[in-house]
Amino acid sequence: MYLNNYAKVIVSVGVTVEKGDLIKINFSSEHLPLVREISKEAYKNGAQFVSLCLRDSEVEKSRVRYLEDEFLEVYPESIIKNEWIYAKSGYSTITIISPSFSAADANWVERASKINRAKSIAMKPCRTFGMENHNKWLVVNAPTMDWALQVFPSHQEDKAIELLWKYILDASKANESNSISAWEKQDCLLKNKAKKLNDYKFSALHFVSEKTDLTVGLVKNHVWIGGSETTKDGKKFMSNIPVEEVWTMPNRYYVNGYVTTTKPIILAGTTIRNVKLFFKNGKVIRMEPKQQVLLDTLQTDEGARMLGEVALVSANSSIAKMGITFQSTLLDENAACHIAHGQAYIDNLLDGYLKKEEELTELGMNKSAIHEDIMIGDSSMSVYGILEKGEILIMENGDWTI
Repeated sequence: MYLNNYAKVIVSVGVTVEKGDLIKINFSSEHLPLVREISKEAYKNGAQFVSLCLRDSEVEKSRVRYLEDEFLEVYPESIIKNEWIYAKSGYSTITIISPSFSAADANWVERASKINRAKSIAMKPCRTFGMENHNKWLVVNAPTMDWALQVFPSHQEDKAIELLWKYILDASKANESNSISAWEKQDCLLKNKAKKLNDYKFSALHFVSEKTDLTVGLVKNHVWIGGSETTKDGKKFMSNIPVEEVWTMPNRYYVNGYVTTTKPIILAGTTIRNVKLFFKNGKVIRMEPKQQVLLDTLQTDEGARMLGEVALVSANSSIAKMGITFQSTLLDENAACHIAHGQAYIDNLLDGYLKKEEELTELGMNKSAIHEDIMIGDSSMSVYGILEKGEILIMENGDWTI
């Protein structure tokens, strides 16, 4: 029953499947039971076709370990073309993710970084197209045994999976008696918060905590978004489930100070904690301690060292109150304020679709092959909105004051 409840949330709240919709599901082999439920609900809602794309963590690990060196930085053109066919054909995409962990040595991490970088660069146009909301899209979590044991290492396998499922379903409101109504309420709360922030028209945000002192300039005519989004042709969808954040567009040229990560970052199977990043004129100029896999990610292209998103999340959000570090960005970013390196969302700029590339760059919109969220918030953080005259306290001790 729990799989069916979750599938209904994914289909009805996430990609809001309607008659005639084309659906593509990206998933790992451990998620097949959930995929079957999603497919069933999608067809019941009128979907025309559900296409499946299997991704397996063990196969990916084999690729990292055994791939010939000459192919490490090559990504097949045929896969890129296939993704474009899906995108241009109007497919809504459901991506089911789980973090992957590895106790591999430095050589393994270096190889994985090269493979990830090649994929990011090759898929940049497709990813940008997706982030422009031409089609409906959704990212959700589902457990794997590897992940469950990382979160609950003291439990037996079955209990660990059971617990992780419970928390994911709670976070996704799939355990609510009326999930649709619960999400409508959540959407309304986030929309109201975004409206308040938009009314202020801040020029910058100032993040201050025991570990952070960062000023993030915002682009002129930035737009705060919370909860559901709309495609270019006006179709409603929820890009992430769960969602507790409101987010907008930083000015890539005006970020100064330092931040310390408050939640783990998982890159190339490596877990990174407690990293301090120093910014000057928009770019990361130093990190302490040095983390090679993160440094490699920030060297993907020119925009990778700069910010494309800034998001506010209460340290008392429903997910934060669970008191668990999930080691999954999708969940952890909904428990803490965060920034994201790389590609910005054009919806966060008023009439962004109508502007030329040169104008977008001049305004400060960041472009990159990556979009990597980094959590910086905790219960000691205050956030100030900078106005032409003075400032407004937006958050204190990690919670909203507006």
